[in-house]
Formats: sequence, C-alpha cells, structure tokens
Amino acid sequence: MGRVYRLGSDGTNTPGVRRSTVEPPMADPITPSPASSVREVAYRADDGVRPLDVFRLSSLRDRMAWDGPPSYERTDFDLLILPIEGVGTHEVDFETVTIDPMRWLHVRPGQVHRWHPDDYDATLVLLAPRPGAGGGPPGPHLLDVADLSGAEPLRRLLEDDRRADLDRTAARALAMLVVGWLDLDRLAERDVEPLHAGFRRLLDDDEVPHPRRVVDLARRLHCSPRTLARACERAGAPTPKRMIDEHTVLEAQRRLALPGSTVSATAAALGFDELTNFTKFFRRLTGTTPTAWQERSRD
Repeated sequence: MGRVYRLGSDGTNTPGVRRSTVEPPMADPITPSPASSVREVAYRADDGVRPLDVFRLSSLRDRMAWDGPPSYERTDFDLLILPIEGVGTHEVDFETVTIDPMRWLHVRPGQVHRWHPDDYDATLVLLAPRPGAGGGPPGPHLLDVADLSGAEPLRRLLEDDRRADLDRTAARALAMLVVGWLDLDRLAERDVEPLHAGFRRLLDDDEVPHPRRVVDLARRLHCSPRTLARACERAGAPTPKRMIDEHTVLEAQRRLALPGSTVSATAAALGFDELTNFTKFFRRLTGTTPTAWQERSRD
C-alpha cells in the first residue's frame, strides 16, 4: 500500500493513502508502518494536472502518529523541505543531515528518505514527476541559502508566508516561484561535466540491467570507457567503476530495507551469481555484511 500526499476535499493539505481494493480501509489511514519497511509514495493531484503542491510539515506531523522514527519512504517526485522555524534532522539514503531556515533539503525521485520527529516546521513543496528528472549523486542534496545568490529574499517570503498564513493559491504561487528560481536540475548538476551527468542518470535508471559494467554503460553513452573516465575526473568524481560500486551497494541497502526482503534475493536482483561474492562486495564497501546491515536497519 503506497502513501499519497494529496489535497483534501476541504481545501486543506491531507496526507492520505492509496488503498488496495483487496484490503479493508484502515481505522487511521496515516498510521506509519514499522520502521523496517520502505513505503512507495506517489504524487497524485486531485485535479490530475497540478504540477506541484505545497503544505506545512506541522500539518503532516499532526496527522501522523509518530512514535519514534517513521518508516522509510521512496518517492516518485521531487520533495523540497524548506525549514521556516527551528532546527531538524532528516535521513536520505540512510544518511542523516541537519536542516534549518538557512539550510534546505532536496529529496530526489527514487531516493529513500525518512522523517525524524524533531521540533521544527517547514514548507514542503512536492513537484510532479518529470521526464529525465533525477540523475544526481547518492545521498542528501543540501541547499545552503547563504551560498545561493538571491535565496535570502525567498527565505524571507517563506517566513512571511508562515506569519500571514497565506491562502492556498498564494502558497502555491510562492512554491512555484521557489521551484522556478532553484532550477533543481541545474543545481543537481551544477559544475558537472555533461557526460558525467549522463552517466549518473544511467546509474539511476531502473531499466538498466545488473550487473553493470563500465564498458556497457560507456557504450550507451556513445563513448569509450577512457573518455568516460576523463569526464568523471574533470567533474571531480570517483572513477566510473567506483561510482557503479557505490550505487550498487546503495541499491542493495534500499532493497534490504524492504519488508520481506532477503539477502539472496537482493544479490540475485543486482546480478550476483554467488551469494558469497555479494557478501564480500557489500562488506568491502560498507565494512559489514548485508545480513548484519539488514538486522541493524530493522532495530
């Protein structure tokens, strides 16, 4: 059952769930599942066409009975978390970062993230799925307001929104202004060599089969492995082989966090013929075994 953040019929922002036809309605439809699960969260506008939506973290928190860290979620849309009051933490791809009114967070489509029940408030902007979106490096994508030219006036507008409690039309207009100014794709690939950016997008593409080899991905980009390696070097990135390994182990962690997942099934899905080879690979990159990592993620 995947969660959907949608606009309620009364004009307020209401986190809801997309219910299966074979499951009875839940007494509390937004009670989070156990922290060991990864819930697929889809973008759905009630009118079917709205390109973005905006609401407050406080309204989401009020409706969710958070007892300890909520469950992991994987979204199919861009999520901007723009703190307007207090300091909080958020987990993206199993890495926890601190956010505040001068430090925003962009969660990209396909990333696994988790809310922390901290005492802060934020404006949340949900951007409908876009063709070709994503492609950024793994892990949290933090936006330092002090380093972004022109961001301070927008930050003050967000504070004014909080104080004035703008109506929904004005709030969405403000969100569109923020999203248009940020230009998420440009920020995600700022100062990045185009060939390297294309390589990152391939790593994020679920249609690209495993196991993944540098020579195969270079062929998809119509270049040689050496040309791809030079592009990564110019971008200040790891080698293509290292990038493949890091993305593979991140995808393994995402799969191992799923309810009912097994180490053997994860290894097979990522193209490992032998479980022992997968265990050695996982230990080499993380310092622990996949079984131990899975057990800790479900504590």
